[in-house]
Amino acid sequence: MRFSPDDVVCRVALNLGSVRTAEEALRAWLPLVSELRPVSTQFEEAGPDGLRRGYLADLLVVLPPPAGTTAGGGTAHDRLLAQVGDLARRLGLDPAAFEVDEDGLGGVLNVKDAQDASPYGAYLVLALTGADPLNPEGQQADYDDPGEDLL
Repeated sequence: MRFSPDDVVCRVALNLGSVRTAEEALRAWLPLVSELRPVSTQFEEAGPDGLRRGYLADLLVVLPPPAGTTAGGGTAHDRLLAQVGDLARRLGLDPAAFEVDEDGLGGVLNVKDAQDASPYGAYLVLALTGADPLNPEGQQADYDDPGEDLL
């Protein structure tokens, strides 16, 4: 998928651990999905042996430059912080927890404490200017590694 160099592209990870059915989870997420209008969504039940319970969602959200601003207006770093800050507030998260990468073009907002979680169960926001944070080169990724080193 191609994005404008001015777009802030975010991966939003959600987990509703207290819901019992997929219908409950989807009903809880519907207002957020309707508001954010993600270009891609993935919903699944958390695995019984995983770190999470209930239901999980992954939203790929594209945040174009705000209306009325010219492309390239302000620095990419400023646009990133403004767009991610707005998204964090919509999710019920603290925008100050967003950690910008060394290039200033992306970053992560990781909710470390369950008490800080949003009403939608948001626990991770990855952001990158102009590209998908999980596939910055634009190609489809194939991950055979189970990721045990990340646990």
